[in-house]
Amino acid sequence: MMRGISSKYLPYQSVFGRLIERLYEKLPLRSKLLQLVVGMEGGQMYSATLRRILSRYFGVEVGNYSYGSLLQPGNADRLTEIGRYVSIGPGVRRIGAAHPLTDISMHPFWYNAALGFVDSSADVYRSKCSVGHDSWIGANVVILPGCTSIGIGAVVGAGSVVTRDVPAFTIVAGNPARIVRSRFDSQIVDRVLASNYWELEPASAQQLLASLATSGETSKG
Repeated sequence: MMRGISSKYLPYQSVFGRLIERLYEKLPLRSKLLQLVVGMEGGQMYSATLRRILSRYFGVEVGNYSYGSLLQPGNADRLTEIGRYVSIGPGVRRIGAAHPLTDISMHPFWYNAALGFVDSSADVYRSKCSVGHDSWIGANVVILPGCTSIGIGAVVGAGSVVTRDVPAFTIVAGNPARIVRSRFDSQIVDRVLASNYWELEPASAQQLLASLATSGETSKG
């Protein structure tokens, strides 16, 4: 089914996508079938089926118009929330749990109930992480359990290892990732955050972003 012009930029789920979502866990070649559906639905930015499968089977929530490697099933651990308009480079991984350093043995036999030696109460702590709207995560970044928030408009340099929270509109890089600088001064950050432009669909967001730029509100800090 083709979409009309008015719905061109809205998330979309095809009839085939609804079938793939319902049968996903039972399907052979599920990754290839999902890739096919995502292409039919306009790619990662627009595919509603991809978002529904990530939420239903992987515990990952993804906002509209975001794209990149964290949207590949298995690359983001459960309790990951990705905002709208997020850009994610290739090879990014979000890890929500660590091996138990204070236990005598750190092997998963003693905390992973699926392996048959312990019950679910033995599981290690698994952290949440929110990736803010319109942030940019470069290629091959690793986000570790100590990071629970990457702020709106933040930038994480390629190859970084993120071990702590990243403030909004801040550039970080390195291993471990450290603050390089803020993208804008605090007054501009406050104005942009107040605009909530990421809540708008692309055409309306474009107009608001243009007005912010022409008013000089996005000069460098």
